[in-house]
Amino acid sequence: ALSATTALIEGKMDKTLENFLKESVVQKDIEEKIGVQTKKLGAEILSKFPNLEVVHDSSIMELFRCIRLQQNELLSGDFVNTENMGQMNLALAHSLGRYQLKFSPDKVDVMIVQAISLLDDLDKELNTFSMRVKEWYGWHFP
Repeated sequence: ALSATTALIEGKMDKTLENFLKESVVQKDIEEKIGVQTKKLGAEILSKFPNLEVVHDSSIMELFRCIRLQQNELLSGDFVNTENMGQMNLALAHSLGRYQLKFSPDKVDVMIVQAISLLDDLDKELNTFSMRVKEWYGWHFP
């Protein structure tokens, strides 16, 4: 689930989605439109399956919002209960958060900014201590 979710977030199509589209849409010659949340994912689907019609607009975003809102009722049945769905969503959210923190492209920039800030703080403290030493020297050896 984590690999599929990260692929969707990055706008890439993983093997599971590709196989699903091949078996359920392309091989059955279904002529319906496919709604996607991101244009990048739509472009990826069109590059693999040029004969499919991919749609990305505000109505699709509203449809996804409604599906997320009603997912417990839509997936109710013997194979999924509400407690398990909550636990699975939480586990996936935690795994996805760890993955994004681990592979954050901004992570290096944050470390550089923190290092520069640390150098500035050290410079300020060094100046403060040197001024105190001069002051104390003046008091003891006028």
